[in-house]
Amino acid sequence: MLTARGRRLEITKSGWLFIGLTLAVGFAAINSGSNLLHAVFGAQMALIIGSGMLSERAVFRAEARRVLAEAVHADTPTALRVELTNRSDAGELFSVSVEDDDGDQPGECGPVFAVRLAPKQTATLHTTVTMPARGRHPLPKAVVATRFPFGLFVKRRDVQAQPEVTVYPKLHAVRVEGSAVHRPGTGEASGRIARAGEFFGMREYREGDDPRRIDWRAVARGQRPAVRDYEALGDDERMLDLPMGVSGDARFEAEVSRVASLAVAHLQNPGVAVGLRYGGEVVLEPASGAHARHTLLEALALIGEQPKAAS
Repeated sequence: MLTARGRRLEITKSGWLFIGLTLAVGFAAINSGSNLLHAVFGAQMALIIGSGMLSERAVFRAEARRVLAEAVHADTPTALRVELTNRSDAGELFSVSVEDDDGDQPGECGPVFAVRLAPKQTATLHTTVTMPARGRHPLPKAVVATRFPFGLFVKRRDVQAQPEVTVYPKLHAVRVEGSAVHRPGTGEASGRIARAGEFFGMREYREGDDPRRIDWRAVARGQRPAVRDYEALGDDERMLDLPMGVSGDARFEAEVSRVASLAVAHLQNPGVAVGLRYGGEVVLEPASGAHARHTLLEALALIGEQPKAAS
């Protein structure tokens, strides 16, 4: 009964002490026949039972959900938001925490604690999560726990299964000069407005525009001031090479982290497109921008041969 519906009960040190004291009083009451000791024993038993009932109500009313606030990188603390809700519309919720289960699972989330929640209230609590390896992994299994009201027991209830998330490779600071194969763009217009390049069009002059781009002949004809816009030429392309390897191998994981760090560093520079070769074969064609960053990190999170299972 104590483990029904994903619940668990743990007796604290104070609880063991109180239970021992209660048993001692009970034996003394039986041996002595003292009405006072019987009354004390009854009060202690009522306190134990009441503590169990109140803690059960607390974990039954609590509902928790973990939400990532940003992308997760391996072995890097990442912001995590915990939404803790009091499902009851009649009673308040006291002294409830959301923490990791004690089972064998990858990753670690910091615990969060709420002192009081009004009926139907949702509290947003902030902590961090650290995942040990790249790939697709579920967030650490969570439980709702409480020591309310007397701290004699810790009552826990499992939270619904956490969704899987993509854990990107670990990033670290790198120097990008000469660290990748560089190939200039083909010279085709890229659609970005620049100070030089192919002629894009005319538009009305705005305060702050470079006076050198004003079409003075149009001004001389009595027209309103207009400026020339130019379209930038193609991006510089940088193709990154990753040798083949097995996921989990320390040297391969270090190489994946290095390539991911280089890719992110290059893409921070405007006008740079980054591609990826794995084992000599092109996996991603060079691209730039936030979408390219996401695509590269997604590919690097899942790349690599899986280790062979022992026969």
